[in-house]
Amino acid sequence: MTPSTPFHHHLLAVAKPIWDATIAHPFLLATAEGTIPDDTFATWLVQDYFYVRELIPFMGVLIAKAPPDLRAPLAEAVVTFNRELDLFRRQAADHGIALDGHPMAPTCHAYVNFMLVTAYSRPFAHAFTVHYAAEKAYLDAWTWVKRHQKAPSRWQAFIDNWSSPAFSQYVTWLAQTLDALAEAVSESDRAAMEKLFLLTARYEYLFWEMAMSGETWPV
Repeated sequence: MTPSTPFHHHLLAVAKPIWDATIAHPFLLATAEGTIPDDTFATWLVQDYFYVRELIPFMGVLIAKAPPDLRAPLAEAVVTFNRELDLFRRQAADHGIALDGHPMAPTCHAYVNFMLVTAYSRPFAHAFTVHYAAEKAYLDAWTWVKRHQKAPSRWQAFIDNWSSPAFSQYVTWLAQTLDALAEAVSESDRAAMEKLFLLTARYEYLFWEMAMSGETWPV
């Protein structure tokens, strides 16, 4: 990383092999082509509902550790996540998908706990890096789907939600804020933030894998 390189650009460059594999995942390709099986998408929908639900306590810890000037925009994000939970509930009802009665799949369980442990045990800048990575991954993934879809999708509401200008603006703010945070911390902190970014990117890839495989607990 050179002094003139924004930190978030550095992170994306380091993570490029993982990022490219994530954006090119067969789940996203099939969604764009309109060939994704309903049960496969339903697996993702249920597990991502669990994930977003657990973002609320994650963000609560993040806000508690945040500098005062960052609390308001992060609190607004919590309102957005609650709206997303309503979106999941509506879409599940419209498509006859039950949200209750399912366990978290192993990957979702591990990802959620990784996020919560990071929020509780690490400095604010570290946990903020995880949040940026997850949101940036969804912006890039669903924007790719939006650009490549050949016809309106049964799941268009999800595609539109994470490819919207409003979401793009939020992720841009996250990137700019992350760059400022990185400038104010030590080199060892930036190294730790890079490792957390890569871990988050890998979990994002595994989340698509989980949905495609219908992952369940082996015993």
